[in-house]
Amino acid sequence: MFTFTVLGVLIAVASLMIPKSAVRFIIPMRIAAVLLTLIGSMGSAIVLVPAGYRGVLLQFGAVKGVLTEGIHLVIPGINTVEQLEVRTQKEQAEASAASRDLQTVQCTVALNYHVEPTGVGHLYQTVGSEYRFRVIDPAVHESLKVVTARYTAEDLIRLRDKVKSEVHTELANRLRGYHVVVEPNGVSLTNFTFSQEFNSAIEQKQVAQQMAEKQKYILDQAKLEATTAITRARGLAESAKINAEALQTQGGKLVLAKDWIEKWDGHLPTVQSGSGMIIDVRELIDVKGDKKK
Repeated sequence: MFTFTVLGVLIAVASLMIPKSAVRFIIPMRIAAVLLTLIGSMGSAIVLVPAGYRGVLLQFGAVKGVLTEGIHLVIPGINTVEQLEVRTQKEQAEASAASRDLQTVQCTVALNYHVEPTGVGHLYQTVGSEYRFRVIDPAVHESLKVVTARYTAEDLIRLRDKVKSEVHTELANRLRGYHVVVEPNGVSLTNFTFSQEFNSAIEQKQVAQQMAEKQKYILDQAKLEATTAITRARGLAESAKINAEALQTQGGKLVLAKDWIEKWDGHLPTVQSGSGMIIDVRELIDVKGDKKK
């Protein structure tokens, strides 16, 4: 609409420079200049605030109110409108901090947030339209530094969910005064990186832990085998003791017989006579059996 106003002024100036011989063109040009100027002025008086935005109404640069979504009339030359988004927005920043054990931590912080519609005027008045660079980014860096200083580098990896929750709380507290609201689960911590020295130390520690677990397994196996051998020896000793006690009783012969039967391989023994002849006991048994018949 400002273009129509400028164009109307240019046409009016041009009409003044036309010679009197071309007077028939002067009146139409001046009428067009007036119309264009009116259209431009009317257009400047109409402001459209789109969905998801709020308009900060300024009067000679001073904040006078907040315009909601829709069409609004303002006074051209006196009022201006700055529009700020109140929908959920995303900010991502690369941050560096130090852990409790003085390890350097590099991290990418992603933040989802929105500006309170009722606080748009105060935010613009105190910070301006560049609040992302003036407020949000510094708050992200400071919040990460505060939280990481509470944990060791290993805990930052092991307790990532807890660290993220504390960063969320820290950010919400810092931004609340500027009417900036952090969305639920609106903080994400990605790409935790540490120095090469720390990564090497972690790798060596993991190898040492694996070796320790292996040695522990070998020791447990040795203890189990020793316990098994002791138990077996005790069982044999107890069995020998029982057998010895049995030999001293009237049933001692039965015990010896039992042991002989358990160890017998199913073959009758052969004996050698005084003359060097080998006699098979089974043949003697067979001969005696034939005589009885």
